[in-house]
Amino acid sequence: MLRLIPLAQKCEALGLFLPRPLLDWAEIYAIPELISEPVHQDNLSFWKSRRVALVRQTAYRGSYLPGAKRNWTNVVLSANAHLGPFSFLAELNADYFVTRQTPEPETYLWKEKFAGDPKPEIAFRRIEAWQEEQETMGVVNCDQIRWDDYDLVIGLDIPIPTRIVTRSKRTMWAYYSVEAGGSLHKSSLVDPIQGYHLYLNHCFRRYRARPCNKNHVLEFPFTFQSAASWKHLAKETAGGDANRRGAVVDRASWQSHAGGKPTFMTPLSGDAAAYIRLMYSSQFSIRTDPKTRWGNWPLEAIQAGSLFLGRADSLAMPGVLLPDLIVTDLASADKKVKALLKDPLHLQSLAQTQSALAEHLAFRRPLMDLTARARRFFRS
Repeated sequence: MLRLIPLAQKCEALGLFLPRPLLDWAEIYAIPELISEPVHQDNLSFWKSRRVALVRQTAYRGSYLPGAKRNWTNVVLSANAHLGPFSFLAELNADYFVTRQTPEPETYLWKEKFAGDPKPEIAFRRIEAWQEEQETMGVVNCDQIRWDDYDLVIGLDIPIPTRIVTRSKRTMWAYYSVEAGGSLHKSSLVDPIQGYHLYLNHCFRRYRARPCNKNHVLEFPFTFQSAASWKHLAKETAGGDANRRGAVVDRASWQSHAGGKPTFMTPLSGDAAAYIRLMYSSQFSIRTDPKTRWGNWPLEAIQAGSLFLGRADSLAMPGVLLPDLIVTDLASADKKVKALLKDPLHLQSLAQTQSALAEHLAFRRPLMDLTARARRFFRS
C-alpha cells in the first residue's frame, strides 16, 4: 500500500541546506500537512466581500476570449488553449477583462518571447492581426475601467501599465508571466514590475525550498483550479456524473510512442468543451514523453478527477506524482493500469491521496497564501 513520509510544511526551511537529491526525493515521497476544511472556508469567506478582476491584454492568445456579461463557465469554455486559472472566476467571482494594447513599454514585454526568432517581425504581425480580430469581441481600454473599485487585480503578463497601477492605492496588483521560464518570469523572480505587489510564479512544489521565493513572489500555479469547479464545468458540458473509463494520453506521449497503443487509451483532442468531456470521462491520465514540461496538464487532469501516471524526470513540477504511479512509457503504463484495476482498494487509496494533494497544491495552499498577503495589505 501507498506510504508517504509526513514532513511538515515548515520543514521546507531546511531545504536551504539539504542536497538537491534529497529535495527531489521529498517532492515524490514526502507529504506536508494538508489545509483543514475550517481554515479553507475562512480563506474563501474573506473574498466574499471583495471585488476581484482577472485581466489579459489582446496580445495573449492562450486564454479566454473577450465578451461581456457571461457567466464564468462560458468564459472558460471560450479558451483556445489552457483552461487557465479559472478558480479566480469560479470561487473568487472575478470579473474578466481583455484590454487593448497600450503604448507603454511594460505592456510590450510579450515581444521578448520572440526575440530569438530568425524573423520576429513575422510573429509580431501575427499578434497584431489577432489583436485586430478581437476588436469585434468586446475588448476595453485600460482607462475605461475603475480599477479603484477592485480589491485585487490579476494580470496575465502586464496588461495594465504602471501609470494606472501606481495611482490605484487601495488595489492589490498581482500578475503572472504567461510563459513560465521566459524573460518576464525570470526578471519577476528578482523584482516585480513597477507598481505591482505580487508575482504569481507558476510553481506548485510540495516544498518551496531552494530556490526559495522572495517576499513579492507567491508559489502559485497557472492551473489555479479547484476540484469543485471542475465538477461544475463537467456538469455544464457532460451533463452529469460520468461513468469513468479508459485513459487519456497527452499528445506528445501519444506521438512519441512507436507502434500500436492499448485500445483503452485516447489522445487529447477537441475544443474546450470536448476537452472537458474527455477529461471528465477518463479514469486515468498518462504522460510519458521524455521531454521536460512544466506539469500543468497533470495537475489539471487530477483536478478533473482522473488518476495521473507519468515520469518524474520529465516534469519540472512533479509534486502531484505518487511513487506507485511512476511509469516510463505507454507500455509500462498499460501494465500499471491493468494491475491497479485488479486491486481496487489500492487504486482507491492512490486516487484519494493524489486528489487531496492536487487540491492542496492547485487551490487550497495558493489561496491561503494569497489571502494572508491580502489581509496584511488591507490592514496597512
